[in-house]
Amino acid sequence: MNAAPRALSVALGGGAHALPGGLLWLEASASLVVADLHLAYEDAIGGALPLWSVEESQATLERACVARGARELILLGDVVHGMRISEGAGDRVIAMMRALRECCTLTIVAGNHEGRTRGAALLGDCVEEIERGGMLLHHGDRPRLLGVRHVIGHLHPSIALGGERSVPAFLAAPEAIVLPAANPYSRGLDVLARECRAAIAAYGARVGSTDVIAATETHCYPFGSIASLARAARALRLAR
Repeated sequence: MNAAPRALSVALGGGAHALPGGLLWLEASASLVVADLHLAYEDAIGGALPLWSVEESQATLERACVARGARELILLGDVVHGMRISEGAGDRVIAMMRALRECCTLTIVAGNHEGRTRGAALLGDCVEEIERGGMLLHHGDRPRLLGVRHVIGHLHPSIALGGERSVPAFLAAPEAIVLPAANPYSRGLDVLARECRAAIAAYGARVGSTDVIAATETHCYPFGSIASLARAARALRLAR
């Protein structure tokens, strides 16, 4: 992929497209995919913050489904931040799942934050993995090499902007697509960090062939490969 100033979508190959807001569109199944919502995060950490994430996330996803004409919405793991939340927060999550099921087919993939119960009490039926368009979708907390292209979340990839600032980013390689987290509280895994290289290597992906696409609420910004972005970052540091 060639770097571009900004775009409303970026083709990732195989009928997959990165969209603003960290959403992924799969053409073959008309599926909209979102990872790591971490709903009720505010409640799970002790109620220190207003519980805004459930209703706002629901509205965002409903708008996206209507705009795209999605037949399916896939929640790719860590849908909730934890299963130990207040009754009120739990009721709001349950109501959100009910509303999303009325919007289109809802498929929920369990993540590590769903724990041993796999989120059944709040989310209903979950699966461990699904196949769409020749790609294997799972949360990504249990890496494995299967000779297929993986679509995962879990890593919360982001581009560090300095200080505490960062922007969520997709990672796209022939071996795997990594979605950014839809949770605004997580700074995420810096795409230039050694830990990120190790994480994508578990799927056979290499930094020279893994592209970085920043995703704001309104646009996507392709930055080329991790390797080229690292070279640009080094050049900027040397120029100072």
